[in-house]
Amino acid sequence: MKRFVVTLLMLAAGAASATDLSDAEKALRAKEYDKALPIYTKLANAGNAEAQFRLGEMYWYGDGTAVDMAKSRTWLEKAAGSGHNGAKETLAVLQKREQRAADIAWWTSGYKGDDLMTGKYACPMPTIPAVSKTNAEIKAVSADIAKWEGCYNDFVAGVNQLPPPNQRVPAELVQLMSPREAEQAFAHVDDATVSVVTRRQNEALNFTAERDAWHKATNAFVLAANSSSAASKMQLQTEIRRAQESHHQFDNPRTDGGK
Repeated sequence: MKRFVVTLLMLAAGAASATDLSDAEKALRAKEYDKALPIYTKLANAGNAEAQFRLGEMYWYGDGTAVDMAKSRTWLEKAAGSGHNGAKETLAVLQKREQRAADIAWWTSGYKGDDLMTGKYACPMPTIPAVSKTNAEIKAVSADIAKWEGCYNDFVAGVNQLPPPNQRVPAELVQLMSPREAEQAFAHVDDATVSVVTRRQNEALNFTAERDAWHKATNAFVLAANSSSAASKMQLQTEIRRAQESHHQFDNPRTDGGK
């Protein structure tokens, strides 16, 4: 009789465990993490492999708790030790994640938009003088200005064609991230891109101001130089005419004795 009673108690405990597991799964699907977490914790501590697996996932995703990869690994290893296939597969992903930890950190916090500032998008600012006074200098500065404007326009076109942040982070890394890490990576990429664009827009404003000032000063100098050249030419023509008149008087001296 005693053995029979023990068996009945064990069956009752098993039924309670199944009910609790079902309740936890319902709460998890409904995203009621505050209800699911304590149930999974109780069952996991009691040795339930499914609960250990789900608890490991919750610590990975940060569902109802802070993200804790160490606790996640602990519970996943316990579930895998009991033969849980899902836990084994997740541990394999966790191993890849650890191998790519530096890449994950770079996309979540280290990316600075370098791909938008290097190569064909480097666009070093040209040195624009206050005024150019020779044809050679005017030609050289004009070429530098055109080069920068072309590079900046390429940059603008490139930014306008960028895919959204969630497509710029490598997909194989997104699969290794927790959902919160993925969201952080997407937001960080977006913020870094906006920062680069803002910096380039400010550069363009400064460039435009310097370019316009150079155009104005150089045009004024050229006009003044051309005006001065025209005046000098007119003066020379006047002197030549006077010389010609003087020569004419010398060639035809008066013969009236000054009367």
